[in-house]
Formats: sequence, C-alpha cells, structure tokens
Amino acid sequence: MSTVHVDGSLGEGGGQVLRASLALSMALGRPFRMTSIRANRPKPGLKRQHLTCVRAAQQICGAEVAGDSINSTEICFAPGAVRPGNYCFDIGSGGSCTMVLQALVPPLLVASGPSRLTVTGGTHVPFAPPFEFLRDTLFPWLAKLGPRLSAHMDQPGFMQVGGGSITVEIDPVPALQPLDSCEGGAFVGATGHILLCNLGADIAKREKAALLAENLRVLGLTEKTIHIETKSRSVEGLGNAVLVTVVRESGVTVCTGIGQLGVAAKSVARHAADRARSFLRSEVPVEKHLADQLLVPMALAGSGTFLTEKPSLHTKTCMAVLPLFMDVTARAVQLNARAWRITLS
Repeated sequence: MSTVHVDGSLGEGGGQVLRASLALSMALGRPFRMTSIRANRPKPGLKRQHLTCVRAAQQICGAEVAGDSINSTEICFAPGAVRPGNYCFDIGSGGSCTMVLQALVPPLLVASGPSRLTVTGGTHVPFAPPFEFLRDTLFPWLAKLGPRLSAHMDQPGFMQVGGGSITVEIDPVPALQPLDSCEGGAFVGATGHILLCNLGADIAKREKAALLAENLRVLGLTEKTIHIETKSRSVEGLGNAVLVTVVRESGVTVCTGIGQLGVAAKSVARHAADRARSFLRSEVPVEKHLADQLLVPMALAGSGTFLTEKPSLHTKTCMAVLPLFMDVTARAVQLNARAWRITLS
C-alpha cells in the first residue's frame, strides 16, 4: 500500500495533524510519512505527549516506526494489524491523557475484540479536553456510532507534574454507524463543578461567585447545583479546574476553565461559563471542541453529518487530513450566524 505523505504544518500545524494521522493509519492500515511536525508551535517537533501517542500506537498495531524521539520533526509510521487488549501508557509529564487517547480510541472502536487502556499524565490540562469531557461528552457521542465505552479517573493530574490516571474500556463493533445529528434539543439544565487540589478554599469561593453572576443567569446555576471538590496529599502538585455541564435533549456538554499561574480565579470560572453560555445560545447539538474529535470516527463509518458552532482550527485541520488517507469529502457550510453543518461523504 502506498505511503501517505503528510505535511505537519497543515492547518493549525500542531498535534492535531499527528493524532488524526495516527488514528487513520492504524484503522486503515495505511503507512504515512510526516514532515514538519508541529511546525507552527514555538517549540516544534515531538514533545512527551506526542511521542507517547506515537509509541502507544506502535504497540497497539505493531508498527514499524522511524523518527520517534523527543523534538523529532519527521516520522515514518508503517502499521500492522490493530491488536485489542490491555495497555498502560505513561506520558512522564503533565501532558494531556485525553489527547493521547484521541489518537488511540478510533481504531479500537472497530477492532476484533475489547480493549482497556490506562494513560498516566495530565487529566486537567490547559488547551485540552479534561477527563469529564471524555467521559460525559465524547464517549456518549461515540456510542451513537455503535460501540460501548466507559471511562474512569483514578486521580487527577495537572501541569507540569502530571501523575493523574485515566482508564477507558472499549467494546467495539464490526462496523460503525453513520452519525446524523442536526437537532440540539431543549435545554434541560446546567451544573457546576469546581475541582481544587492543594490550594486554598478561597479560590473555590471566588469561582463559585463568578458562576452565580447576574449575566450568567441563562445557565440557571444555583448554590445547590455547584459542587466543590477538594483533594490534597494523594494528588501531586497544585491544580484547579472549573467545569460547567450543559444538559440538552441531544446530549451532555462539559465546558472547562483550567487554573494557571497568574490567571485570576474569576477568569477561570468565567471562561467555562462563557463557553457554556455561547454553546447554549447556538442551539446546535455539537459543541465546537467536540466537533474535531468526531470526525475520524465518522470518516471510519463512511459518512455522517452534524450541526455545530463555527468550526475551530482543530476541526478544519482534521477535515484537511481525512482526504489524505481515504476517499472522503468533508464540507462545512454556514447556516446562520451561530450554526454550521459539517458533512462527510
């Protein structure tokens, strides 16, 4: 089979190109060569999180790999058959566990048997979906394609220390069902969750107050629907996350703010709440950070369509990678100021 040539500077020029390419390569048995890996990032090349993706994929499908080293800007990946089973992968830093799983889960959705994956690293990391998004948003949507999935967090992990752990179980199907989701459904309600690890309780108080601000009343959050969870000692390092969960008839969407050094607690909470409010007002079923993670499984199903918010750069990048590996066309059409239809055919 001919080797696919992938320019790592395509689209957003970051890790999304690599993750999508690994998932498609494993699922389709197509070898690829990628150059200019993460060319658009301040520090190009493979970092620990990305290298874990490559080496984990290698284990799962017995691939022949060249260039798998820290800071490498070029790799060659020739997959063998996907081998379902029990696997454990350690990023060795606070890199995102959910981003690693984004590369590994799609080919296992149609594997010959069930799999159990444990990834150790960061569970709540800036610019990456947290564990709760994986469990409550992504996996229920993937289940609509046919497979059964579950996820469990043994403990949280934050940048830069890591030490968190996520375990997922996948019961595959012989063939994925096309997704057709164009109705957002009625708003059922919203909840808030503040996670605090080895930090003062005053941070959670300020975040809770921000979630209850007058201009966020559309979410319907109350004192009783915001839960504060504190952890200490068993968790390494400092960490904070604010999760606002929007429940609609079409599904559950988790919107997140991750605490960072120098960022006010109020800003962390407002980031999660503003994202939730924007999604709610869009009246579409698929939140913009979910859209890119649905594309590879949809492509493996052969077709599909959904309504979403304005496509993110990650989504556009994934749409550009798909045709490199398979005969599929990805289209995004704007329907109104807040809604786009994405179709794969």
